[in-house]
Amino acid sequence: MFTKVPIYGQLINSSSSSVKEATTDLITATLFSLLPLWFYPIISKFAYGTDFWATVKSFIGGGELFLYSAALVGPLIFSITRKYGEMSPVPSDGDTEHSTFPRMYTIQFPYGIWFVLVSALVLGFAAYFFGILREAGLENSARTPNAENLLFVSGIMYCFTLSCFFCVSVYRLQLDSTPQEFGADTRDLMDEWETR
Repeated sequence: MFTKVPIYGQLINSSSSSVKEATTDLITATLFSLLPLWFYPIISKFAYGTDFWATVKSFIGGGELFLYSAALVGPLIFSITRKYGEMSPVPSDGDTEHSTFPRMYTIQFPYGIWFVLVSALVLGFAAYFFGILREAGLENSARTPNAENLLFVSGIMYCFTLSCFFCVSVYRLQLDSTPQEFGADTRDLMDEWETR
């Protein structure tokens, strides 16, 4: 039943080594990418006695998590389509004039189409909400968005993109480790197939 859930369904069938390595990747990526948001508040707390969470909240109040979400899903689309995507083949008779137009782009990755669609939605929403926040800061703006609600939405969106990053990492590691389970002849055949 769980395997039917888009994006997360195949986590249950993934190896523990892939999950552990993806968790390490996720923690490392999150720790270093969010360094501008947590490093100074720690220093500020000990040096000046300011409240850590208030400083963090002021740092992300301008919609920075929307930018981080967009920056996180962009590479996901690239990595999925670059290595696991290909155009549909031209008909075997070589007749390109009467071939199906447009040629479809197929993605041989677990939930590949879902990841691309979700990434496009995240990019669209992130751009829209970030624009609302920035426009509200202008002098002539007629909009007064609820900053608390947008801060909450940005946190939810960032957590969701982190979960997508984690799933893509697990599935990529699972696919990359699959050839090791076969014999040397099969690995050679797969390497030859990938290079053709």
